[in-house]
Amino acid sequence: MNIHQMQLSYSSQEDRLILSINSKENEEMRLFLTRRIVTSFWDILNRTIDHTSTNKPKLNDMQKIPVTPIPQNAGKEVTPKQMEQQMEQQIYHQNIISESDYKTPFNKSDKFPMGEAPILVEKITINTYEDGNIMFVFKSIHGKDISLNLNLQILHNLSDLLTKVMPATEWNITLMSKTNVMVHEEKSNASLH
Repeated sequence: MNIHQMQLSYSSQEDRLILSINSKENEEMRLFLTRRIVTSFWDILNRTIDHTSTNKPKLNDMQKIPVTPIPQNAGKEVTPKQMEQQMEQQIYHQNIISESDYKTPFNKSDKFPMGEAPILVEKITINTYEDGNIMFVFKSIHGKDISLNLNLQILHNLSDLLTKVMPATEWNITLMSKTNVMVHEEKSNASLH
């Protein structure tokens, strides 16, 4: 599936996130993400972003964006080197996000190859390959597994969408990483990429 758009929204009725993915072929898939899945997925998503971001430009080569670094070592002193690395990662993340199209409305499709109802995700596996390819496998209890080949841009966008929609869930999950310094405080039930 060639991903064209993603939308992440919160269903208070289901108490789940709904990840809608629209392909370039105008096919749509919908996935239910539970609190448990999001909690474990957040960590592995950020480790994958960190792992695949090996050729990042240095702080002096990037545009200057005001940042407020988060202490990654709770209760421990952050060294100047760690602070610089965190700032470089955050600026790199912001540069990627700034290239994304958040204005184009999500194109709802009338083609649902996996069915119109969202599929309940039981497990998410992420595979990274030496050639730079990244594959997400969303596994369901009904055997409707979905494999998606992703690039670094989509990984960062997914991370950004999660931070934007999480306040609406009231799950009391703080999504912070080296690339996401602040959790967006806006309460919105949907985020679009």
